[in-house]
Amino acid sequence: MTEEAGLDDVLKSLDCIQDKTFLWVFGSLVYKPTNEKVISGFRYFACEIGPVAEAVAKMDLEALSKLPFALDDSGDVDTSGVLVDVAYTESGSFAAIQPVEYQNHRPVPVAPATVLEGDEAKPVGKALKELDQSS
Repeated sequence: MTEEAGLDDVLKSLDCIQDKTFLWVFGSLVYKPTNEKVISGFRYFACEIGPVAEAVAKMDLEALSKLPFALDDSGDVDTSGVLVDVAYTESGSFAAIQPVEYQNHRPVPVAPATVLEGDEAKPVGKALKELDQSS
């Protein structure tokens, strides 16, 4: 079984994305059509990977946002073994999402990344920004 490429690798392979990394450390990815920085983030869930992967496959972000988020005892965001990696531009002209599950202590993408551009990406980009717990 071949492992899916991770979202970072997918983004770097897209013609519409420019990698502005220099000195192998500093930099960012830029969505070329709008010259915007691509913001990368994630959201951890407190459930099995099945419902997360199903919601992503259907691009049902409303269902995804209703799944239980990983929270600690204080109600603050926490980590878990199930997450989605997300990437989007501030304007919403680019959006990408991929379900991931930790297996043997390493993140393993469980489905291909979904990448959207232009008008198709606008509502998704806004939803991903709201979903992103890293911001």
